[in-house]
Amino acid sequence: MCYVHYTPSRGRTRRHNIIVHTIHDSCNPLFAAITWHLGLSSPSPESAEPLLSAPRALRLAAAVRNTKSVLLHLSCVGLSKRQVYNLLCRARNIGIKNIFALRGDRPDNDPSDFRYARDLVHFIRENFGNYFTICVAGYPMGHPEADSIHQDLLYLKQKVDAGADFILTQFCFEVDPFINFVLQCRKIGITVPIIPGIMLIQEYSSLLHLSRICKVEIPKAVLNIIEPIRDNQEAVRKFGVHLAVKIVSQLFSSNQLQAVHFFTLNRASSITEACKLLGFYTAEPAKSLMYVQETEESSEK
Repeated sequence: MCYVHYTPSRGRTRRHNIIVHTIHDSCNPLFAAITWHLGLSSPSPESAEPLLSAPRALRLAAAVRNTKSVLLHLSCVGLSKRQVYNLLCRARNIGIKNIFALRGDRPDNDPSDFRYARDLVHFIRENFGNYFTICVAGYPMGHPEADSIHQDLLYLKQKVDAGADFILTQFCFEVDPFINFVLQCRKIGITVPIIPGIMLIQEYSSLLHLSRICKVEIPKAVLNIIEPIRDNQEAVRKFGVHLAVKIVSQLFSSNQLQAVHFFTLNRASSITEACKLLGFYTAEPAKSLMYVQETEESSEK
């Protein structure tokens, strides 16, 4: 079972829709995670509904919603309770029922009404009951701002206790950190599903960039293979597929895996190839573990 991750960007709605349908036809994912952030639109600070000013994420979500479930990212950085409420109503109105509740990278003097992701989870449950399935983020190597991995696990438990239904982790390049993370979560009473993030490496420069901005260390064993082929993008891409398939296969063999979350980087070839090698492709549509919108017609114009 696989989940896929898309990021909308400026002026590429048609290209994104093609990528979405290519991946869904080949890989049959159970849901599609859609990233959005205020920087896509640069709305005015007075905007009560940033997604109305920047509907790229919702348009891309609508393209996926015809066939699969959508997991819409919601970062509370810079947002008031009123703004978040309006955003969630907007998502609900177009049929989205799954929210990835995130704090996001908080700048100095952040005016948000939400200090932590757990506050956002609590707000969603308080105002929308069980309408939304809520996902939260987990960090196998610990959140960069946490004083320790144990402290970070306790924060994660607070998010689950506030009402989160499952956890998606930051991307991993090795199996052991994820398995250890799951075992530690279970020890402190976190029982919800935990799904690993798997990065499909596309090119050397983007790997270093993502590692830097996400503060995820690249294992030396991975760098030792990639650096000699850094200028051969296709060789790097092929290695990325090989590494992802190897990690997922080992995780399934460990019996610690219920599904996997692929970061597509908006490219269809690697995810399609990996899913075929893993046997995720089926002739029949996958039965979603989450909500599947029954209405085929999108209200987004």
